[in-house]
Amino acid sequence: MSEFRSFVGRCHAAITEQSQGNPEPFLELWSHAADVTIMAAIGGYQVGFDAVSALLTAASKTQQFDGWQADNVATVLNEDLGFTVELEHYARTVEGEEKSMTLRTTQIYRRESGQWRLIHRHGDILTSIEARW
Repeated sequence: MSEFRSFVGRCHAAITEQSQGNPEPFLELWSHAADVTIMAAIGGYQVGFDAVSALLTAASKTQQFDGWQADNVATVLNEDLGFTVELEHYARTVEGEEKSMTLRTTQIYRRESGQWRLIHRHGDILTSIEARW
């Protein structure tokens, strides 16, 4: 479990860099298998490392934030597969005004050749809704 937690910590540090314009540390944590997928908050979905890499690289150049932190909602882990569900909080200052957003994210990890790798990420913007039952 400590090895997995360490890997998730590396993901957090890499997502911080991703959100500040540097996608490389995050991309280094991804599997290069053909079945990797991403469903990013900016819409659509990509399959395969090349497509995931292209999307994350483009997003890091257009979606830059000053601050990032995550609240873990759930973690599930077995020998070779695990996932996290988190609320990711992003912040930035635009023309002197603080702006923030929260993403609901799920990441799935797989052990490959003895190393944890990211194989799926899904994120969407947390919005307030008024439920009417």
